[in-house]
Amino acid sequence: ARVVTDFAPTEMAAVCDSDPRRAHAFAEAWGVPAVFSSHEEMLHAGGLDAVIVATPDFTHRDPVCHSLEAGLPVLCEKPLATSLRDADAIVAAVRATGSVLMVNFGNRHRANARRVRDLVLAGHLGRVEYVYIRLNERLCKTRTISWLSRTSPVWFLLSHCVDLVRWVLDEDFVDVSARAVHGVAARIAPGVPDVVSALATTCSGVCVNLESCWTMPDAYLGNIDFVLQVIGEDGAIQADLFPHDLALHRHTGAMAQDYSMDVVAATGRYSGWWEDSTRSFFESILAEDLPGPDALEAREVTRTLLAIEASLKAGTAVTVADVIDPPAS
Repeated sequence: ARVVTDFAPTEMAAVCDSDPRRAHAFAEAWGVPAVFSSHEEMLHAGGLDAVIVATPDFTHRDPVCHSLEAGLPVLCEKPLATSLRDADAIVAAVRATGSVLMVNFGNRHRANARRVRDLVLAGHLGRVEYVYIRLNERLCKTRTISWLSRTSPVWFLLSHCVDLVRWVLDEDFVDVSARAVHGVAARIAPGVPDVVSALATTCSGVCVNLESCWTMPDAYLGNIDFVLQVIGEDGAIQADLFPHDLALHRHTGAMAQDYSMDVVAATGRYSGWWEDSTRSFFESILAEDLPGPDALEAREVTRTLLAIEASLKAGTAVTVADVIDPPAS
């Protein structure tokens, strides 16, 4: 909402939420003229030039497909879907309608992440042998997810990691072997792990270590802990993707201001990796260009995440190409 309001060429024409009270409160806070409780009703009313789908990750299919079928460009929050069934339906809708879809893997817009990709693809490290990526968050944020029992660090956090590694290396994953640890989160949502770690291999044989924990202490110094390391035959890169630029220490706890998240320029405009990613969707449409990542790239992320989940369940390595959805219940 803030990005759309802050960006001069765009304005919010409508808001849709299955909870009418929440929808009306949002509309009042942001000055949105039209409020709907179903996306079908909103699309039928017309008057839109684009749609942002920010529903829980397992509910993306219908609003995305229906918006595409209405001829509207769609910015969908990550991950694209939590099943191949849904991901394939969205890919088919893009192809059938010719409409534009961007999945908001915003970490591609971090300046240091872009620099890592440029260095890797330009060959400055020689042949890449190993990648380590870690994304951890505090428990206080995890507790705010109302649909916690229907997600996990795989979908909420490792989705960022899988996409970023695929993008930096410009190649897909071949196999994964994953493990999980249960404890704190399971007391809130039974069966949900605290930590997920996966060892994977890419098409060219790069060994990738991915890990995420979303039960870090509430007083952890920083909003998140996000690190990327790439090691090649000729060198290595270490990137702290979430620098903590200002730390406040008190007897009752500690906090760090993460200026890479929200920076207010002299003009009053917010800037940061997520803001820039969201804004790039509209800039691409205005320039009649195709924003990315698209549905096919995001489908590959979903397939890799499903392989991680399958490995957790089986306790063995899983080949990504062999992943299929379980039968529909």
